[in-house]
Amino acid sequence: MSLKYLCKNNIAIRGYISLAGFGEPFVNEGRDDLNNVIALLRLTDEELAKVPKLIGKAYSIYSDDDHIVPFDILKKYPTIIGAEDRFIPGIGHMGKKSGLEELPEVIDIVKEI
Repeated sequence: MSLKYLCKNNIAIRGYISLAGFGEPFVNEGRDDLNNVIALLRLTDEELAKVPKLIGKAYSIYSDDDHIVPFDILKKYPTIIGAEDRFIPGIGHMGKKSGLEELPEVIDIVKEI
């Protein structure tokens, strides 16, 4: 569930886990499909101000070798949304392309929430 959706619909939740989340626009050369989605998900300043009121506890999981989102943007995201930073080296964009079938850290966070 995207923060954009939560903000637009004023939905409060107990916890939010971001995987490779980003708060700034960026461009993937030759990937208009991704660039269009990135533009749609970008939060306005007004929406960013709503985030702490709508989310009980936020976590942001990211890696240093993501093939889609640049590392400097991933690293800033926890601060932008007020999330707990969960950096995990070497897990890419956290999908099958990165060779990742499961992420135990997410299960641990769900248990915490």
